[in-house]
Amino acid sequence: MTQHSIQIASDSLALNRLEYAERAVAESLRSDDDVESTPAPNLASLLLVVSAQSSTLDDGRWQFAIETAAGEPILEAQDCERGDLNRLTLLAAVRGLEAIDGPSGVTLLSHNRYLIRSLTDSLPRWRRSDFVWDHFGRRVEVQHADLWRRIDHALSIHEVQACLLTARMVSRPAAVAPKNSLTVPATPNPTGHVAPTRIDSPHEEPSFSHNGNRLRDWLLQSAVDTSHRAHRIAMMGPAGS
Repeated sequence: MTQHSIQIASDSLALNRLEYAERAVAESLRSDDDVESTPAPNLASLLLVVSAQSSTLDDGRWQFAIETAAGEPILEAQDCERGDLNRLTLLAAVRGLEAIDGPSGVTLLSHNRYLIRSLTDSLPRWRRSDFVWDHFGRRVEVQHADLWRRIDHALSIHEVQACLLTARMVSRPAAVAPKNSLTVPATPNPTGHVAPTRIDSPHEEPSFSHNGNRLRDWLLQSAVDTSHRAHRIAMMGPAGS
């Protein structure tokens, strides 16, 4: 009899626990239904291309261009300022992000590794330390802290993806130059060495002449810059041997 009573009590306890769990789940579902779900914001998809050129600290230029995902240009701006290449690229990113009206989904494109890698790797750490770090026992601000604070504020408004675009020369036929070659062959000098021939102006700014597809223009300029660098390296090789 005692064993039978214990079994009944055990079954009753299990049933009570099951009923309690069912009621808890039902109440949870009802509470979810009662709370109005907040719709996700309808973020506009924008493309932000930033670039900079700097030959000296006193002679620099930054530039940004904003367009829609469909390729429609929205805003383009540029200016000359003092600073190294990294700071000028940061200026382009800051002013491009601050020029966007209202929260938006932004794809930020740049050739500058410092900008993109700092956004993805360093910025979270700088944010936690309030953009200062220990330098031989002294608390000093990180480089370009004034601009990084502004970028960090812009990131709290926009949903940003940062993309580093690079181009590499993978083929250069030696015998036959393509009809649309991006470079010109070097001319040997009388000593037998290959004389370096500059085919581009110092830090020439990208061309955004095609209003229909700014990304295409930017990628083409990237290919031209890569070809120029490969050409200069190829010419310097024999001269240094």
